[in-house]
Amino acid sequence: MEFQFDLDDPLQCLERIYLQLNPMVVAFRPLMNGGLFGPVFGSGLLLSYRDETFIITSEAVLAEICVAYNQQAWACSERLKWPLRELCCACSPHMEIGAIHMPMDWLDKQPQPSCFELSGVGWADPMASAFTLLLGYPVPSRSPSADPDSAIGIVSRAYPNGNRDCETLHPLFVEFDSRDILSRHPLDKAALQHHYQLAGTPAISLYHSFRDDSNRLTAYLQGIVTEWDSAGIGAVTTSTMLLNGFLDNYLQQLQQGAKQAKDNVASLLARFRR
Repeated sequence: MEFQFDLDDPLQCLERIYLQLNPMVVAFRPLMNGGLFGPVFGSGLLLSYRDETFIITSEAVLAEICVAYNQQAWACSERLKWPLRELCCACSPHMEIGAIHMPMDWLDKQPQPSCFELSGVGWADPMASAFTLLLGYPVPSRSPSADPDSAIGIVSRAYPNGNRDCETLHPLFVEFDSRDILSRHPLDKAALQHHYQLAGTPAISLYHSFRDDSNRLTAYLQGIVTEWDSAGIGAVTTSTMLLNGFLDNYLQQLQQGAKQAKDNVASLLARFRR
């Protein structure tokens, strides 16, 4: 995705980009007794790929949806809501990423989502980005003040994480800036873990290039937050480098039958069962 803005005012530029990306981010909320929604437990990204629609999130959040809530949860974005029950989902064996498929015939009866377009072009170097944005949802809290149903945007920077012993392919470490670009409210890094639920949050890298005498920012889905780092000043994200191949394989499974896709995610999520 490309954005053309005047970079003389980077903060205003980021805010305008946020306004376009915000509807593409969803908050996951469980359906509780009495038909009421429970608190946000994770985030995800509405994504379009090969004319199909997915929600991309972390494997741990997908496990919460499937195992803890038996898919009795909803994906919420602004005033729109999509029920997750009976939708097929899958996890990648090489990345800590999960995907929920929203079939076309099902979407015809639901609100139409605004999606981040995933192209077949290769993966960009995260170190070359001008900015990185984390887009997610805050948990209900008194401070910092935020509407629990409103997405947040945090400016961050990414660099390789070679100190974490895990199976995540090409993990990145994302360190937060001290500003929420929406409210321009300074963020206490030590309090971020308490106030914000970022599991499943997409990290969008914006690359600056000059073409045809104009400033352009190209947006890439760089990674998905899997967990906080131990110092509490950033997060570990799993790279989406192999996301295209994962989704191609997932679509092939769906063509062979939804049952195979459900059996696949059931086996991958078995270790998360309580």
